[in-house]
Amino acid sequence: MATSSITHNFVISNPNSVKLFIAAIGEADRDRTPKQTLPGRQLTNPQEILSLMSKRKKTNS
Repeated sequence: MATSSITHNFVISNPNSVKLFIAAIGEADRDRTPKQTLPGRQLTNPQEILSLMSKRKKTNS
């Protein structure tokens, strides 16, 4: 959970609520979605980029 998303301060005084709150934070930390790796590669060669873009223009017309 991003700390910048917490915009207010709050107080939890009930001991049972404190335990539930801590458990919820722990569960949120464990329940992370793994990063997806997408197929593809980054083009850096200008000629290769031009070649790809010229193919794109032809197929969209």
